[in-house]
Amino acid sequence: MTQTLISFLGKAQKRDGQYREANYEFENGTIETARFFSRALNKVIKPERLIILGTSASMWDVLCENLGADEHEHWAQLSDAVESDSVTQNLLNQFNKTVSEILNTDCRLKLIPYGDDLPQQIAILQKMAEDVTQGDSVSLDLTHGLRHLPMLGLLSAMYLKTAREVDIEGIYYGALERTNQETNLTPVMRLDGLLEMADWISALDGFNKTGNIAPFSDLLQRDGMDKQTAQCLEEAAFFESVLNIPNARSPLKKFTDAIQNGLQGIGALFQDNLIARIAWHKEEHLYLRQQQNAYFYLAQGDYLRASALGYEAFVTYQMRQDTTVPKLDPQNFSDRDKIKKRVESQTNQQSKDYKMLRNLRNALAHGVRSDLAEVQRALSSKEKLDTELNRLFKTLLPK
Repeated sequence: MTQTLISFLGKAQKRDGQYREANYEFENGTIETARFFSRALNKVIKPERLIILGTSASMWDVLCENLGADEHEHWAQLSDAVESDSVTQNLLNQFNKTVSEILNTDCRLKLIPYGDDLPQQIAILQKMAEDVTQGDSVSLDLTHGLRHLPMLGLLSAMYLKTAREVDIEGIYYGALERTNQETNLTPVMRLDGLLEMADWISALDGFNKTGNIAPFSDLLQRDGMDKQTAQCLEEAAFFESVLNIPNARSPLKKFTDAIQNGLQGIGALFQDNLIARIAWHKEEHLYLRQQQNAYFYLAQGDYLRASALGYEAFVTYQMRQDTTVPKLDPQNFSDRDKIKKRVESQTNQQSKDYKMLRNLRNALAHGVRSDLAEVQRALSSKEKLDTELNRLFKTLLPK
């Protein structure tokens, strides 16, 4: 595992041919004085590798001069290239060894495009990922560079974390504009929380598509929630995944009772979405809990779970309507089987629709071709299946 610091180099805030010198104050109280924030950060976190990214007109010459590399045989050529916006990667490569020796770390100066359009923006992300491998630890410095590059830097952090499976150790910004005029100290901001928010957005997106609430358990624990309460969501998610709606209800009730005063931190932004999704557990009757979940999964295009839950909801509803004494138990297999046989023996439209839903569920569960033409027609396209299940739910699962 390699610890890498990735930094941007820009052109802004130049004074007398230099960046303004600042006394950067880190959260642990350390103060480092530097013109380039990446140099101060490099001293504090001591990475094994430093990657500095800049365009063909970034202040490469000023950087090298500030580091003491202005005696390099190619420095004058570099300075001319900066002025003419024509710095090349080959020219930058000439300084890698010298800068690495000065900073006592493996330093790589890398040319990136300006990011004017999507292909160039993709190229920047690819350039950032070139020297990073799975399991590496990465810190990002978003202080310098063109104004839109910090946004790309944040996206790159999300990309590296997800696609390359690296650990994003920190995202830093030396806030020169926040310099305290009395102490002359410039605060160093940590932007790691933006990645936490990105994780919540990703979990919410997956949740909206699949209904899986399990990822929120870890996020809530990272947000400060006690493990026992947060894991109620994992427990409920498991029971939902095996279509055991009755057993999913209890942990959701415990979770809801525990957050009556609201979620804290980032979770507060997503509380309404989460509460709305699990509100079904408040329904007293099993039929309504099954029905609501069936409609939810149908809306998400999860036709297997939708058909299975819709089928079971119909059976539960028929048991609810049953007037026999003693009442049938909706969670008793034998009682449910009685209802199924009764409906199957009938010849009305409801029985035909019930059988169609059952056959669709069976075909989806087994993944094999049905011998029934009407089932095959419904399964011939997403649109036809969606239409047919909506029709069946409308007639079989009254709201």
